[in-house]
Amino acid sequence: MFWYVATWARVLYADHIDLARLAGIQVMELRVAFIGMGNVGRAFVRLLQGKRAELAKQYGIRLVVTAIVTARHGSVVSATGLDLDAAAERISSGRSIEGLSGSGPVRDAAEAIERCTADVLFETTPLNPFDGEPATSHIHQALLRGISAVTANKGPVAHGYRRLSQLAANRGAMFRFEGTVMDGCPVFNLAEYCLPGARILSFTGVLNSTSNLILTGMEDGRSMQECLAEAQRLGIAEADPGYDLDGWDTAIKALALANVLMEVDGQAGIAERAGIRDLTLEEVRTAMTQGHAIKLVARAEVSPAGANISVGPERVPRSSVLGGVRGTSNVLVLKTDVMGEIAIVENDPGIDQTAYALLSDMITIHDALVRRAKL
Repeated sequence: MFWYVATWARVLYADHIDLARLAGIQVMELRVAFIGMGNVGRAFVRLLQGKRAELAKQYGIRLVVTAIVTARHGSVVSATGLDLDAAAERISSGRSIEGLSGSGPVRDAAEAIERCTADVLFETTPLNPFDGEPATSHIHQALLRGISAVTANKGPVAHGYRRLSQLAANRGAMFRFEGTVMDGCPVFNLAEYCLPGARILSFTGVLNSTSNLILTGMEDGRSMQECLAEAQRLGIAEADPGYDLDGWDTAIKALALANVLMEVDGQAGIAERAGIRDLTLEEVRTAMTQGHAIKLVARAEVSPAGANISVGPERVPRSSVLGGVRGTSNVLVLKTDVMGEIAIVENDPGIDQTAYALLSDMITIHDALVRRAKL
């Protein structure tokens, strides 16, 4: 039955390619590689499967998968293109993808990046908040080959944004990372495309969905461990949940925001980092009865010396924009020189929204490739 559905989908895909050509849309083969196939990577594959016909019809995108690297299901490359449906089915059933038709095995991500022929690399390996590795090296290697890189891993943006962006420009590639902060909410795109001429002076935000889900659950009388288990079932917790509980995820997101929005790469420092691990149920519920909510808040302010970043739990009014976000919801408040304060709120995101960020970055790169081909 799976083969029938997959084959039927490919027939529809071919029909939509023909319709795209008839409509005057330039159809372009987009060769892609995947490094990492965890919760986010699998959600992205599902999104691509669901959007396959729309991508062909509206954008003229014909995807060809040339490499897939996983931690537990094998790693393969292909010169002719891998069957993404078959790979996804094997991964979802816990089987190895090695031996897929037209594929050859590779030892690791470095070999896959070196051997694959790709226009875009999707890097979705787990966060390393301390140096951004090995994700940063994966992206660096791809950009050196002129392969554009899209990541949902905030480590490379926090630790190597300026270097990677400059390398991308020098090699005629692109480095995109919308999914690193607030999932699919267009934070970086907002600053890049909608605030020309404006400077961002500071920001304040609730940026970690797991900690916010935990604190909301504790207000309802649930234990921290019970709420963390829910975040893990939803697929939103970091592979190491300590990165959520101890404020590392929030701190790295804040550093990534400062690097990109405030242009302080290499000068930003985390002045203070505290998490929610030691908060008690009594503290959270007492704050609630007094009209407050305890939130894990990131703050950053730019100065001539760089950006000063702090992360820690704060009591904020429940009626405030920070206090009003519940569950997995996030909020970011940007203070600008000419537009005052702008608040971006994302209600109850999950991994599907992060997957969308990868999709939007892919379409941005595809559009750039189409424009280049017309020159």
